[in-house]
Amino acid sequence: METPMTTSTSRITVRPMTDADDLATLDAGNPLGWMTAWWSTLTESMDLRWYVALLDGEPAGLGVVCPLPFAQGGYGVGILNVRPEHRRRGVGTALHAALAAVVRPELPGILYQHVEGDAAAEATARAWGFSVVGTHHESVLDLQAVDRTAYAAMAAAPGVALDAVDPAVDDRSWRNLYAFVRARFQDAPDAEGGGGDLPFDAFREMLAEPWQLAAAHDGGRLVGVTLVVARPGTAGAANTVITGVAPAARGRGIATALKAWHALHMSERGITHVYTQNMEGNEPILAANRRLGFVRAAGHVDVVCSFS
Repeated sequence: METPMTTSTSRITVRPMTDADDLATLDAGNPLGWMTAWWSTLTESMDLRWYVALLDGEPAGLGVVCPLPFAQGGYGVGILNVRPEHRRRGVGTALHAALAAVVRPELPGILYQHVEGDAAAEATARAWGFSVVGTHHESVLDLQAVDRTAYAAMAAAPGVALDAVDPAVDDRSWRNLYAFVRARFQDAPDAEGGGGDLPFDAFREMLAEPWQLAAAHDGGRLVGVTLVVARPGTAGAANTVITGVAPAARGRGIATALKAWHALHMSERGITHVYTQNMEGNEPILAANRRLGFVRAAGHVDVVCSFS
């Protein structure tokens, strides 16, 4: 897919983002700004198209889209933010048009998220004809407050070995691990209907430190993983990317054991808080989070723009 050319009206210009543009300035006022900051660390490994909007020559907002079928239904995923002082002037509409021009030739639409209860975002989604397709519960675990004895008791499942994955393993091991993780993305509720397309290079770039990924093995066979990344903007915080268990191994408490073991492992390495976002209705993982002491902090509403 080719990158669209710069577009402009009498007051608004949308152009590709450059190294000279300041991400923090453009993303000011975004309640989900940590996601934008995290995406900015994946530019080398993910196909991400970044755009800047200028209003009368001043930075007014940004948009970024991943034109890969990662979201449910095989949709692309986008982030769009307009600085508070420049809202309701057509900037968001211009940015969305640029992102849609990237995705439209290949995919059925784009999925965005906004914070639950954000009246302005809800009104915009309705005005643009977007459909609500789900809600993610964002929950947080304070590792400084957990009962380590209770956690140690939960950090076990019969017949299952739990351990961290060393990023220094050979390429074949990485490929095998990636195949398992990709399969878990694809069978997650978030990817229903054809999503979950995570590139190998992005998977590798996410994992720079040994504490970020833990795995469960049963008789030497990989049956579960949990993967986190550092959460930008919050010192000592990690954010869960995925916790997944092979279908044949589900119902044995492996997800809870794996998350408990990993929490203790991260705590020993200076992580103080773990955030996670889970699809409403995914009761097994939501129940595991409740048992572990995660507290709901927010809701993220999934809305889609369909091109059909």
